[in-house]
Amino acid sequence: MKGCRFFQKLPLPVGIACLAFIIVSCFAYVLALDQVQLEVDGKTVQFKTVRSTVKAVLAERKITLNPGDRVVPDLNAPVTENLHIEVTRAFPVTIKTSSGQFEYYTVARPVREVLLSANVAFDDDDRVTPALDQWVEPHQEIEVVDVTSKVLTITVPVKAATEYLRDTTLEKGTKKVIQQGQDGLAERQVKVVYENGLEKKRIVLAEKILKPKVNTVIALGIKPIIRVLETSRGSYRYYDVKVMDATAYSPGPESCGVYAKYGRTYTGKKAGFGLVAVDPRVIKLGTKLYIEGYGLAEAADIGAAIKGNRIDLCFETYREAIMFGRKKVKVYILSE
Repeated sequence: MKGCRFFQKLPLPVGIACLAFIIVSCFAYVLALDQVQLEVDGKTVQFKTVRSTVKAVLAERKITLNPGDRVVPDLNAPVTENLHIEVTRAFPVTIKTSSGQFEYYTVARPVREVLLSANVAFDDDDRVTPALDQWVEPHQEIEVVDVTSKVLTITVPVKAATEYLRDTTLEKGTKKVIQQGQDGLAERQVKVVYENGLEKKRIVLAEKILKPKVNTVIALGIKPIIRVLETSRGSYRYYDVKVMDATAYSPGPESCGVYAKYGRTYTGKKAGFGLVAVDPRVIKLGTKLYIEGYGLAEAADIGAAIKGNRIDLCFETYREAIMFGRKKVKVYILSE
């Protein structure tokens, strides 16, 4: 063979020296090999290499790094026996700030580290979503709202309020201004909060009254207006009139059932014509009334079905009550 014939042509001492050099070189190469474990994209391979740095190993294995990829240990780290090299691929996230938004590639890590790596400035007052300690996920949106504030001293009017007093000397429905109101003046220390340069809210820190406000005071008349009702039975003074749903009953068992034996109204009076049942929330018991189509009456009784704008008229006989039926009537509230 040619290689062997080459050595055969050499003088014996020279051939022996060359052969020894080759054997020593091969032995030195084998000794220089390091066992390396490389993990990329979830796949792990083991191999031997004479490369001296992590960067050289990746180049040897034709591993291309993209922006944001993480390599452990560092690219400039020396290669040692049984070294484990891990390459973690980056994924995109969107970062929004007051100046705009951009796409950034990162590995999974807390939002705080992503922002620092992307040179996005923020402080404790800023609002960051998601939270700074939350780990980012692929295609997630990170928003940094620039929150600033400043304290202003301003002068503001203090609006006067309106107070109402019930006045028994004024007729119902009338008003009278007792005191004319006047706005006051106050000095306020206000904290103005801005988000991305736009005013978001104002917080009052302190206030000093420079000029006290004066409230408007208005008297409301509650005195009943007395009017006169002219009827064929005479004249009656009244201060209110209501249109009510009227029904009729008699003191006997036909209307009152088992309660007929008592024969008394809720106020203790003997049931009979002129005594009517009302809802005390609408007409007070004991109130004197004039009822259209019935005559003079007194609110002296109540009833389970007599609620709201209803009134139940007592007649002496059941026949009279039946003939009255049910109808709307005007009920005049008489003055004493």
